[in-house]
Amino acid sequence: MELVSLANWHDPAKRRLEAIRAAHERDEAGLLELLRTYLILKGRKRAALSPRTLETYEAGVRDFLAWAWPPDSPGPKVPLLKLSADDLDHYVADLQTHGSHLEHRPLKPSSIATYLASVRALYRALEWAGAAQLPQGVAAPRDPTPAYERRPALPPKLYRELLAHLDPSEPSLQRDRVAVRLMAEAGLRISEVVHLLVSDVHLPERLLEVKRGKGSKQRTVPISTSLCAELERWLRTRLAYAAAGESRVLVNMGGRKARGRGMTARMLREVINGHYRALGFPERYRGAHMLRHTAGTRFYKASRDLHATARLLGHTNLNTSAIYAKMDLEGLFEVVDRIDEGD
Repeated sequence: MELVSLANWHDPAKRRLEAIRAAHERDEAGLLELLRTYLILKGRKRAALSPRTLETYEAGVRDFLAWAWPPDSPGPKVPLLKLSADDLDHYVADLQTHGSHLEHRPLKPSSIATYLASVRALYRALEWAGAAQLPQGVAAPRDPTPAYERRPALPPKLYRELLAHLDPSEPSLQRDRVAVRLMAEAGLRISEVVHLLVSDVHLPERLLEVKRGKGSKQRTVPISTSLCAELERWLRTRLAYAAAGESRVLVNMGGRKARGRGMTARMLREVINGHYRALGFPERYRGAHMLRHTAGTRFYKASRDLHATARLLGHTNLNTSAIYAKMDLEGLFEVVDRIDEGD
């Protein structure tokens, strides 16, 4: 993350005046600049804040501004610098009943929680500027659906279908197959996959160095013999497509502008979702992150060890890994089938 210009924000007195002005004038760009400055200088991750996280916060703030002060309104429905806890509760209730104010679509409880976190971040920035206070005591609505139902793993049968669809004799499908296996068998997040460098792959040791993990954490991940062999084949194929100086493992193989350059997370998501659609997978089984859930389920089923599962996935809290014990639908099928056989 590049450091922001401090022209408007380095001096406390000027920072306060500029924040008040931006709020009174509904200067969205100014408020977002304040938010970005605060997050990079004062936030938990500071300059290590990922562009995707910042983009998520900014989207939430834009939605909040569209609710509190619609762009076509001469004045705010809610005074931005005097936002109360009741006002924020009203905003959350409005998200529950009407959904997004910019995209006009229903929102899941997890998305509402993200929007609320974005507003809190904005008001922490305004508080830092001495312009407003963060309302306290406002909680996001709880999602009644258990996490293991919201975020399923891909069943083994569908995973085998996906791998069969990704024919390694076709270079672009060979690349996609490697990406899928890195997530579903090595447990990498999509951001970790697209930032994986050739120098991070240690084939003789069958190890990957993940240097861009969540929260900037690093870990070393062992990989299977078959995945190691497939990676080795892809790295040879990659030589014919990678642009000069490109060091990332996954490279774009289409489009003139980005050809040979490292893939972005958005690009890889679109590619993987395209394969799901081509195979006609149910809507329940969509999304790139589902592949990491698949890895977690496989790790736990193979080991029955939450510590090993947490270590492989890079979790610091065992409770985070415990969800994969509940995602094992195949194990549940074995249970109900045994009951059926007993009858």
